[in-house]
Amino acid sequence: MKNNIKESAKFYREVERLVLVTAGIRILDLGCGTGLELDEIFRLNTTARIACVDLSQKMLEILRIKHEDRLDSLNLITGSYFEVDLPSEGFDIAISVQSMHHFGYKQKLSLKKILHSLAGNGTYIEADYVVDTTIEEMGLSKKYESLRSEHDAPDGFYHFDLPLSIDNQQAVLEEAVFSTVRHHARYENSSIFVSRKPTSKRRLIDGKQRRATGPPSRC
Repeated sequence: MKNNIKESAKFYREVERLVLVTAGIRILDLGCGTGLELDEIFRLNTTARIACVDLSQKMLEILRIKHEDRLDSLNLITGSYFEVDLPSEGFDIAISVQSMHHFGYKQKLSLKKILHSLAGNGTYIEADYVVDTTIEEMGLSKKYESLRSEHDAPDGFYHFDLPLSIDNQQAVLEEAVFSTVRHHARYENSSIFVSRKPTSKRRLIDGKQRRATGPPSRC
């Protein structure tokens, strides 16, 4: 991953800088892999408690060995973050680093569950590959569907990159009713987005507006 992400050192350091250095902070790491982002987080905050979700048992085992001195602060969960149960308001911050680009716009919308797992005015940081235009995004999606059709592939997870454009990445987070969705920074082929969980009053207002206006345009 460090070889594929241009400006990777700056990219990972900025993700880690955005994670609050608060004693006992509860972090949800979606698609954690071997925990590249956790190395610096633990260096900055030795009291952080982190739930790590990933499909790969092998990657989680590498993470476990790498951070064996922190096992009392880690909860390693093997499974799809679309399917695992997340405790209501169980985390102060959620992060996903270089994982969500395997899923398209509609699939990402089902991750509204992240919103409900955040306590108070919690933060969600998504750091991932992006493409420059919606046309590029649509081209990748069509290629993916064509390959599945060609090989008669059943439903399931396939390791295929489906990054969104910056505008559509921001739109999907807004449609999931996050507030103050912000494109924080871009590092060559990757971007960082920072979103906040709105207050109950703001969620009520947003919900009424969403019903009145419908979902945002992807054009």
